[in-house]
Amino acid sequence: MANQKSLYRLLKLIALLKKEPPKSINYIADFLESSTRTVYRYLELLEKVGFNIEIDKFKKYSIKDNQFIAPSHFNEEELNFLKELLLSSGRSNNLSTSMIHKLSFKTDAELINHEIYNAKLSNTISLINKAIHTNKQIEIKQYQSINSQKVSDRLVEPFKFTANYRSICAFEIADEQNKFFNIERIGDVVIIDQDQVNKHFQKFSVPDAFGFSKDSKTYKVNLELNLKAMLLLTEEYTLTKSLIQKKDENVFLFSTVIYNPKPLKRFYQGLKNDIKILDNNTIDFN
Repeated sequence: MANQKSLYRLLKLIALLKKEPPKSINYIADFLESSTRTVYRYLELLEKVGFNIEIDKFKKYSIKDNQFIAPSHFNEEELNFLKELLLSSGRSNNLSTSMIHKLSFKTDAELINHEIYNAKLSNTISLINKAIHTNKQIEIKQYQSINSQKVSDRLVEPFKFTANYRSICAFEIADEQNKFFNIERIGDVVIIDQDQVNKHFQKFSVPDAFGFSKDSKTYKVNLELNLKAMLLLTEEYTLTKSLIQKKDENVFLFSTVIYNPKPLKRFYQGLKNDIKILDNNTIDFN
């Protein structure tokens, strides 16, 4: 019950700070029916997870309204009815799509997690962008690598985002290689007080289906997948989706060129009975 109450207060605080005008600490405390000490603790928590808390010259607080806030005055039956109406207008309608997204949250906990998640991603992108423009190195904290199956810190020199800010292309100091790092798998970012010194090595290339940048060697891939293998491949490596063609009801073709065979070879080893190796492959799957 205590955790639910804290989540509810935190959600109310986010909504309050996004509404003009900015609010004083005492006003916020009265609104939340809590102490000023608790308010400061909540504000500190919001900053830690990525919200940009703004303080004006009168020491009043606000949050820039750039995140989703779901409606809270409809019951479930009303929400479902609204969603059906919006869906009838077509998925291509941007306004309809946005409203459906906002109507999709059912609980305070679900909404608060969404708010925190998006604020964290926004903060990560902002820090990386700042490092690029100030020519600084960054330390990527707790990066979750699918390829190595490890969580580790990486010292890199970032220099370019991929489309839709999905990944960052950066030169990794330890390996002396250009690599792509998925934004969603970054735990945190720390800007290092060290200028980038490897500009001459930084080279951007469109990443392959597994997120690797182009090196001296390339590998041809030509595989036949059943439904199980296709679903698992596209879930784990989302960039493969556009490269898969349906051949039959339960048969799919995956053909492309990649720059590193390791993730695909590991994927194949776990699904040998679901994948058929076709001609023209240049990868040794044994």
